[in-house]
Amino acid sequence: MSTRAFCPSKAPARDARQAATPGARKGEALFARIGCELCHVPTLVTAAAGTVVNGGKYAIPEALGNKSFHPYGDYLLHDVGTGDGIAIAMEEHYGKKMYQIKWKNLSLENHRSSAYKLRTAPLWGVRTHPMLMHDGASLTFREAILRHRGEASDVTRHFEQLSQADQQAIVEFLKSL
Repeated sequence: MSTRAFCPSKAPARDARQAATPGARKGEALFARIGCELCHVPTLVTAAAGTVVNGGKYAIPEALGNKSFHPYGDYLLHDVGTGDGIAIAMEEHYGKKMYQIKWKNLSLENHRSSAYKLRTAPLWGVRTHPMLMHDGASLTFREAILRHRGEASDVTRHFEQLSQADQQAIVEFLKSL
């Protein structure tokens, strides 16, 4: 694969100058302290090389094993109060393996429970997005943060209780991603 084809598929690198500012560093600590990292996980690590996945059809190669990456997301389903009511397809949520899963654990009620859940989007590169959240309805980081409800209600309340300066520090941190 050429570099030209590969680069557009990667998240933009973090803005090192912005990340080094006192405001962004303070915002990163506050982001963790108020609980944003519960869903917007800073660092994930890939499975060890040789780990067999996908029903035994694929083994993680050495080049991809035990690699840390920093998506600021957990890629899981969460109800943050902005879902559209359309349930996530079982195959999308469970993969093709869903056809092999014992149906005793997959009730229609459990399927419907995903209707207001959204997969956590990674925040890497979020500074380059003019419209935020899954629907693009938030135009500022503050608007996006304040729209988090449901499972994120406590975290949003913690954000609201911060001083204006501390809230702005979190925004400065997000501008570094």
